[in-house]
Amino acid sequence: MKKILIIIIAVIVALIAVLAVVSAVSGRKPQTVIHCYKFSAAYDYARDFGYDIYIIYGAKPPEFNQDEDLFEYEETEDGLMIKSYSGDGVEVYVPQEHNGRQVVGISESAFDKVKVREIYIPFSVSLIQCVFG
Repeated sequence: MKKILIIIIAVIVALIAVLAVVSAVSGRKPQTVIHCYKFSAAYDYARDFGYDIYIIYGAKPPEFNQDEDLFEYEETEDGLMIKSYSGDGVEVYVPQEHNGRQVVGISESAFDKVKVREIYIPFSVSLIQCVFG
């Protein structure tokens, strides 16, 4: 009788643990929508990490450089990395370039201080190290 009771308790504890993990993982879906070009680094990043993706189509691309001055940049030999962002995060346009240099990446802590709802990422960005959301 004791063995059966121990097995029942072990099964209940295991079920509770599985339910806790499933609920924690299911609630972690990113809330950010990434607007990007298909076959870009941003597209691969969004797909790999479960972000909602909106593919940019059409003859008129978004005005990527409209938020240019809201970013702090770090120079690399390939171009500029975005180091931080000082806007509100509702709708973010990652610039294609700043002061004539191409923006090629987004560093790990670039969006730590803001929750990004929608972000537009140009084709020039080939490295994304941060987490949006």
